[in-house]
Amino acid sequence: MVVPIASKRFSAGVLVLLLVAAAYAAPEASGDRPAVAGALGISNRPQLFLDDFLVERMIGVKRVIRRPTKHSANPLITQDLAWEKRTIQVYGTVLYEPERNAFRCWYLGSRAPEDVPEYFMCYAESSDGSRWTKPMVAPGEVLGYAKHNIVVPGGHGLCVLRTPDDPDPGRRYKGLGGNTVAFSPDGIHWKMEPFNAAGKNDTGSSVVLWKGKYLAYVRNQHPDPTWPGVMRAVALSTSEDFRHWTPKKTILLTDERDGYPWVQPYGLEVTAHGDQLIGLLPVLYLEKKEGNNVLGVIKVQLTVSRDGVHWHRVADRGIFLEPTPTRNKPAWDGGTIFPSTTLVAKDDLIYVYYTGMTRRHGEGKDASKGIGLATLPADRFVGLVPETAGSPALIQTKCLLATGTDLLVNADVGTADLRVGLVDRAGRRLPDFREESCRLIRHDPLRCRVTWKAAGGERSWRDVPRNVAVAIRFTLQKGSLYSFQIAP
Repeated sequence: MVVPIASKRFSAGVLVLLLVAAAYAAPEASGDRPAVAGALGISNRPQLFLDDFLVERMIGVKRVIRRPTKHSANPLITQDLAWEKRTIQVYGTVLYEPERNAFRCWYLGSRAPEDVPEYFMCYAESSDGSRWTKPMVAPGEVLGYAKHNIVVPGGHGLCVLRTPDDPDPGRRYKGLGGNTVAFSPDGIHWKMEPFNAAGKNDTGSSVVLWKGKYLAYVRNQHPDPTWPGVMRAVALSTSEDFRHWTPKKTILLTDERDGYPWVQPYGLEVTAHGDQLIGLLPVLYLEKKEGNNVLGVIKVQLTVSRDGVHWHRVADRGIFLEPTPTRNKPAWDGGTIFPSTTLVAKDDLIYVYYTGMTRRHGEGKDASKGIGLATLPADRFVGLVPETAGSPALIQTKCLLATGTDLLVNADVGTADLRVGLVDRAGRRLPDFREESCRLIRHDPLRCRVTWKAAGGERSWRDVPRNVAVAIRFTLQKGSLYSFQIAP
């Protein structure tokens, strides 16, 4: 079918309908199957549509960020100990450890005045992620207290990385932050070493193990002779052994589209999630006053990377998490927020922990702070939705290698709102896997299993020939498509 070039009389919706119709009219695949060479290799983990890495084409589609829901009891961790009088904040990490059935939090505390650089890394834990205790399990006397939860009596907070397969039991937990790296057998007893690559690094650091290498995301000062103060940037340092690190190098700056120089990155908090790295990017929106490089509001954007160096900001740089608007009285997180170094995934829920404070960044010295929680259904960071109401949207992946047994889709749709079909490298529809014959069978509250009705009986992903590179074609009438998974 040949689709004529749309004249100006065609609406966007009509053009989308014509293009989708053209896709459906492609010839069906013959018995001559294309070779597997050139197929995109993916894992059996969920594949999110945060970027275009998996996408061959999209018609009539837009990305919409789904913001996490803030917990009704926030803040969940508050300033209730003497050594937290000035601040508590997650320049640290929250992890969930299945064998303990426990959430564990390492957070920054301080009792000193604003202009005194005195900080401690403290410890808390929870069985459900909401109700937290601060066990007095830390070793030694600190500040005159024999019992306390201060596990590191100095530094500027550590991002904690758990590596249970490390052959050295004393290195099963690793930490990085400020000018320090650290090692621990249990997350409580720590041995500190210098992190010489850091330089000035007084915001929340993040470290992740990715493809056999440790990646540390730290603060950098980027020179700009036209700006009166320090220009903030995100830098990367890498290591093979967590002891020897490359000099840090700037990898992320804001630009004129953001509102540079009045808008600056304030860190990058990175989590390995499936086949990609997801970054929470706190961005400082400065008040536009001459000479101001401090006073402003921090909001959080989403970023994604496949190599840890090149980052793509998601959904047109939309806001993922922001301060709660102040109404009758200042909200506990109404001034500014800062995310934890890690996202936590458990039971089909994403836990986003963050620091909230009543004042803006750089505004005064007296502000209450706390650590709160926002949650999101698994993998539902960003949805693909029809760009125009009433017009179908088409998403076609690149050619994939047919491994695994089941095709699952994470989508917020009715059973008639989404159709799924398979095409070969030439765009020809596979006869037993056509969109019009597909069925969505509820797999769990978030996902559906895709099958197809065929002359010889029901077909599923396990019936796709193993030597065929196929692309998945989704046609969405309404609702949101978040991810797909070729499950083992």
